[in-house]
Amino acid sequence: MLRTSLRSVRVLGGRPSVAAAARQWPIAASRRAALVGQRHYAVDKKPESESSPVLPNTQSVASDRIHETTIDDVGETRAATVDAPKTTPPPPPPPPAPKKKGFFRRLRNFVFTLLVLGAVGFAGGVWYSRINDNFHDFFTGYVPFGEQAVLYLEEMEYKKRFPNSATSAKSRDADGAVRIPAQSGASWRVADGTRRSSAGPVPAKQEEPKAEAPKPKAAEPKPTAKVVEKPASTPAPAPTPRSESGFKAPEVNEPSRYPPLKPIDLLSLDDAREPVIQDLVHMVNDLILVINADGAHGRYGSSVSKAKNEITKVGGKLKVMKEEFEKKAAGQVRDKIGEFDKAATDLIDRVESAMISQESQWRHEFEEEMKKVRENYEGRVKVLLERERKLNEEKLQNQLLEQALALKKEFVKDVENQVEQERESRLGKLTTLSSAVSELEKLTTGWNEVLDSNLQTQQLHVAVEAVRASLEDDHHPRPFIRELVALREIASDDPVVNAAIASVNPTAYQRGISTSSQLIDRFRRVANEVRKASLLPDEAGVASHASSWVLSHVMFKKQGLADGNDVESVLTRTQTYLEEGDLDSAAREMNGLEGWAKTLSKDWLGEVRKVLEVQQALDVIATEARLQSLRVD
Repeated sequence: MLRTSLRSVRVLGGRPSVAAAARQWPIAASRRAALVGQRHYAVDKKPESESSPVLPNTQSVASDRIHETTIDDVGETRAATVDAPKTTPPPPPPPPAPKKKGFFRRLRNFVFTLLVLGAVGFAGGVWYSRINDNFHDFFTGYVPFGEQAVLYLEEMEYKKRFPNSATSAKSRDADGAVRIPAQSGASWRVADGTRRSSAGPVPAKQEEPKAEAPKPKAAEPKPTAKVVEKPASTPAPAPTPRSESGFKAPEVNEPSRYPPLKPIDLLSLDDAREPVIQDLVHMVNDLILVINADGAHGRYGSSVSKAKNEITKVGGKLKVMKEEFEKKAAGQVRDKIGEFDKAATDLIDRVESAMISQESQWRHEFEEEMKKVRENYEGRVKVLLERERKLNEEKLQNQLLEQALALKKEFVKDVENQVEQERESRLGKLTTLSSAVSELEKLTTGWNEVLDSNLQTQQLHVAVEAVRASLEDDHHPRPFIRELVALREIASDDPVVNAAIASVNPTAYQRGISTSSQLIDRFRRVANEVRKASLLPDEAGVASHASSWVLSHVMFKKQGLADGNDVESVLTRTQTYLEEGDLDSAAREMNGLEGWAKTLSKDWLGEVRKVLEVQQALDVIATEARLQSLRVD
């Protein structure tokens, strides 16, 4: 039935069968639920059905295939034909077990994660170094390639902010270096109309024909050559082998040529210390270099030598003038010093005389004021003495009257007492005996109480010492609940002892407290971690942790009671206090830390606080025992 319905729907509707089946299943399920709700009709059903259900593979008729069916008919036939009991669906297959990752895959993931974290940390360090100067110094100094990365980032940011600077620099470099021709510079001759300066922008190819054209004018520089020969003949230097090899004598049919002259020597003054002379020497040397480079040393040799001599003379004159000026200035300074010394002595004499006169005047005024004060004081003393004398006389009179009245009263009482004693002598003896007996009873009871209190204080001392001995002798923390219970029973509801025992942390007497040696050992381990944490910034990465670990082993440690509030000074002072046995000062020093250093030392501070609380409670109980013994005395 289902196959025919799907086939017929596909033929008539022209749609794929998968879509029809997908739409048919919800409708069939709804019809099935409706039929299941009407099971009360199955009570009257006959045991044998008249017609067996038609199966699609046995009794399929062609008319059924041609018959038009709808989605509703398909749902009804499915619900009518299928009367099999409802069975539970099979359980889903168990999910496949997760495959274990191989060693190379885990190694690859670890290396990839490490690379990603390192790249992120390095990028974060580069970014944070641009914000914090201290971290910039640390990052560029200790992290590999940190300085190059920061410089590259700053250069990129500068190029982004100033894009025209790079283009201008490139264009300036592309133009090439500025070249000064050899024939450039000033000349003493008047320039010819046909001659061009070699410093102009005209290329060398255009200058050659113009220089070769006026050949008849080549004989004009002969008088200059003759003039130059005179200074050159005076020193008569030996020709260099280069000039001999380079110069060739003219032939018979060639015009005469002169050998090249020696270049002009640079000016050098050993004692030229004045800046003006040094500037002149530099200027003349620059001029000589230009002349030598220009090949005009034959024309300007005499002028340059004259300028050298003049500069040498000027330097000597300046030196002489400077020496004379220094001598003159030294004499003036000596005269001024003498004048100042004389004026200073005169001023000191005047000040001393003025001070002596002022002192004598002040002394006279002081003596007068003291005399007035003394007279006033003596007058006041006389008045007070007179008043005190009168008051004493009146007090003596009153006391005498009171003593007279008291004597009278005592005399009357003595008389009465003697009369009563004589009258009741026997009764008086009995009362004295009874009072003596009662006093003896009170004394006995008081001594018993004194003995009990002494015994209690002794037991209290012994219990306190037992607790201290149990805390000091053990190598490992041990609970001391029994000692505290015995101490409370001996105290017999003493409020001070109960308050001291209640102030102790329950974990201290249930688990025990650490000894001084254990605290010192644990402090050394905590101090190493605190030193590592003190070198880390607030947002530290892997590189910061590694550098802090290395620096904590390399860093020098202080000794004794070091000054300062840094972590190393606090740790040094704490270790010194611990070695001296002063736990209170050590705890105060460690409690002053901040940040990760305080967080790391929190557990150690808790242990020290427990030990201090127990010691304080024992000290309070011992003091109370001493106070009770003093009260008894």
